[in-house]
Amino acid sequence: MATAAALSRNHEVTIVAKNLPGDAPTIEWASPWAGASFIAGSCSSLQEAKMQLEAFAELWRLSIEHPESSVKRILIEDLHDNKTEDEVWWKDFMPEVSPLARIGDASFKRMNLSSLSDACSLGHDVLVNATGFGSLTLADVLDEDVDMVRGQTMVVRSDYNKLFMRDSGDRYTYAIPRLDGTVVLGGVRQRDTLDSKVDWDICRDIAQRIHKNLPDHFPAEMSDLQNIGHNVGIRPGRRSGIRIEKEEKNGQKIVHVYGAAGGGYIFGAGMARAAATLVEEFLTPSFPAKL
Repeated sequence: MATAAALSRNHEVTIVAKNLPGDAPTIEWASPWAGASFIAGSCSSLQEAKMQLEAFAELWRLSIEHPESSVKRILIEDLHDNKTEDEVWWKDFMPEVSPLARIGDASFKRMNLSSLSDACSLGHDVLVNATGFGSLTLADVLDEDVDMVRGQTMVVRSDYNKLFMRDSGDRYTYAIPRLDGTVVLGGVRQRDTLDSKVDWDICRDIAQRIHKNLPDHFPAEMSDLQNIGHNVGIRPGRRSGIRIEKEEKNGQKIVHVYGAAGGGYIFGAGMARAAATLVEEFLTPSFPAKL
């Protein structure tokens, strides 16, 4: 969606997907289950750091220029048990606000693709592959580097109004307020299961970890929480890092942009800028100057 927004200022954009906004939630895509917060994190490259900073700047701008939107600024407590202060590279960053783009119109088309070649008949100039973990099974992509990471959270009633994160490397504990009287509590990173059912042992573990870190706000027993829901989703990651790349294949100009795992909001606007740059390179190729 962020890439479509970035491109729609100057181009006609069609979003092609099996699952579309408004559909019933399914584990087949991550968006319905997202914690939807920005806390900067580790990067596999300088390009990924740049994308995070650009995404932060865009969210910061939206919170200032559009206070009526769902983008809000709140106090964050961000704790890291496995990093030195020097490794927290984003600690001194404050954004220079510049708009991503005026968002134009985009159309939607429901299709279930088994390969990117299935889209050839749509009459496009450039195809942007932002299929997440679909790139693992699309017949003409088959990216074995795609990593599917299971997450599980609880949604509880609470007046807690700060964003709390504690990352110990192997697991992380967080509370993300919705600012509507509910808070998302998590979390886990699981690579050994894609089970869509709620794991009640994980629920109890999350409750105990949250209580250990925020004892004045949340009880230790899950039964004492005002629980209103559970989320189970799959984060589409990539072991070697985000893929931002262009290629020509089977008669199509393709820009690949996927692999952010649980960092959709952390990387989104930055990934969109990078993908839009590659699209423009396809549409306006440069030629060596003749002297």
